[in-house]
Amino acid sequence: MDTAIKINDLGKLYKLYHKPVDKILDVFGINKFMVWKKTNYQEFWALRGLNLEVKKGERVGIVGRNGAGKSTLLKIISGNINPTEGSVQVNGKVQALMELGTGFHPDFTGRENIKASLSYNNLSMKQIKLLEEEIIDFTELEEFIDQPVKIYSAGMYARLAFAVATVLEPEILIIDEILGAGDASFAMKSAQRMKKLTQETGATVLFVSHSIESVIDMCDRAILLNRGKITHDADPLTISKIYNSMIRAEDELLLRAKESRLRKKDYRALHSLSETVKPLLMRLKTESDHPKSKHFISKIALSNKQDIIAQIDVGAPADNDLNAPNRIIDGIGLMDWGTSIKRGNHYCRPFQNENGLYCHAPFQLCIPVYLLDSDDLVLQIEGEISDDETVYVEYWKDDQYVRLAALNHSGSMTEIMLSEVLMDKKLPVSSDDVPKSNPASQKTVETLASVDVEQSEENKYDIDSLKKNLSVYGTGEMIISKVEVLDRNQQSKRVFFIGEEMTFALTLTSTVSIPSFYLVASILLTDGRPMGQVYCSSRDLGLDHFVGETTVQLTYSPLRFGAGEYMVSIGVFKSYNLMSENEDESYCVLDRAVFFKVQQPETMKKGIGYLANACTWKHRQMEYVYDPINHLKEEAKT
Repeated sequence: MDTAIKINDLGKLYKLYHKPVDKILDVFGINKFMVWKKTNYQEFWALRGLNLEVKKGERVGIVGRNGAGKSTLLKIISGNINPTEGSVQVNGKVQALMELGTGFHPDFTGRENIKASLSYNNLSMKQIKLLEEEIIDFTELEEFIDQPVKIYSAGMYARLAFAVATVLEPEILIIDEILGAGDASFAMKSAQRMKKLTQETGATVLFVSHSIESVIDMCDRAILLNRGKITHDADPLTISKIYNSMIRAEDELLLRAKESRLRKKDYRALHSLSETVKPLLMRLKTESDHPKSKHFISKIALSNKQDIIAQIDVGAPADNDLNAPNRIIDGIGLMDWGTSIKRGNHYCRPFQNENGLYCHAPFQLCIPVYLLDSDDLVLQIEGEISDDETVYVEYWKDDQYVRLAALNHSGSMTEIMLSEVLMDKKLPVSSDDVPKSNPASQKTVETLASVDVEQSEENKYDIDSLKKNLSVYGTGEMIISKVEVLDRNQQSKRVFFIGEEMTFALTLTSTVSIPSFYLVASILLTDGRPMGQVYCSSRDLGLDHFVGETTVQLTYSPLRFGAGEYMVSIGVFKSYNLMSENEDESYCVLDRAVFFKVQQPETMKKGIGYLANACTWKHRQMEYVYDPINHLKEEAKT
């Protein structure tokens, strides 16, 4: 048989209890006899509908963010935990290196642990003696091999565990992040050993790592796991590009988050994305307390003309992940979301009578605040809505639910324009605007309709707020009212490759005539060290005696900053004296208020440092002009 591992429709369910007593009642089945007691827990699918076939001798890398389900998958394959549904067929003896710190006795020496491990695998004393020296030689731990492993560093432990596991020549080797503790030299040795295993013994390797470079070095195939399902299956280089693209998208959001917090009045360091995204709380609701029919919902998404901004694959694994920005909000005994089911070739959840205390099926979508003013935001809901009942979508606004629209009965996607809803000051109110369990918080329709939507502090950028903001200072007669970071196509961006074109678009606003001024931009590393500073005068731009509003662009083409994260201070100064180390008087300074990140081409391994300047090499009559940008562009093409 050529197949080492075959997985069909694999699923793993965890119950997340809100109270310890609920778990006890559910485990012993006591709650079934307590009709007044509703067990309160969430059904969390770490994996669902996963299919995978691995041939003998393949080295398969598994990549994905934390919480994607990688470790759960490996634990099921290795037999440590049982699946909730589906089948797993493993043809061969499995050797698993799952967690650093397991498998060895901490008080035994390295040599004693080697002998114990080999004896456990039914090797004779003669075989153990031969393999013992091979293991010690591979690990390069001669000086520490007779010391207790409890004094070993993480890297030393990883060397010993990997060497013991691979010397046994397993048929299937599973490695979960343990090699991440080793150094680069050991990683290269490990890659060679894994290749030798597959070539000489036909062993199959499953390798999990957050280091995509390690996966490229060690594997000949890779899969990308995201929210409990395989989204891509290809060669490691292709998967690396897709994975890095995901990381860059998250970096974009994180950098915008840092800017957002730096502009807040109290100027605190940013540790989360809560200030750069706006959660939109919505729900499904019928005219009656609970749905009378079953309505199957499969997808909820928020999009604009360019992209899907947020999406929930309803019924898919982790669709109710408490840490996810986009999720359904369920809970046995609380909501009217049913459990995940499979209909045809896709998963979904029914909106049905679950006797939920709150009589609805809520969900949350998050949108970056910089997209709130978009005029093309659309809410999309796919599902099978029963013909004998109307299902409404409602939006939580000003402490009440307001009705948006009814879902289509035809089975086609329902699309609801949200742009006007998010910006409108008055909206129709649902006839059932709050949970019945909290009548004290209800407001009348008349009161709600008279409430104006307050402008978010993040969107206010007038002179008074600038003076109070600790990251912005100056006399304020002239301000920088907006800064945007753009790419060559004038699209907003925060993550660039070395050699690309990057532009800062500065909107200048003045209510009085400014005789003259200087624009200064300073690029700094995130630890505050300066990398470069540029300036120009209003005379250079034809802006003497400026009043009104205009946009000035500062362009780096090509971008010669090396890989790293940078912050930018931009100011409008009344004067600029290079001969003085004291800061000149300013109209407006945005102090470290803009962030961007620079990356090298994904296939380039050697770092070029923080600057990519051109230079000239000479020897006698020979001259060579070296520009790293040209080499990077060629590297990017390949």
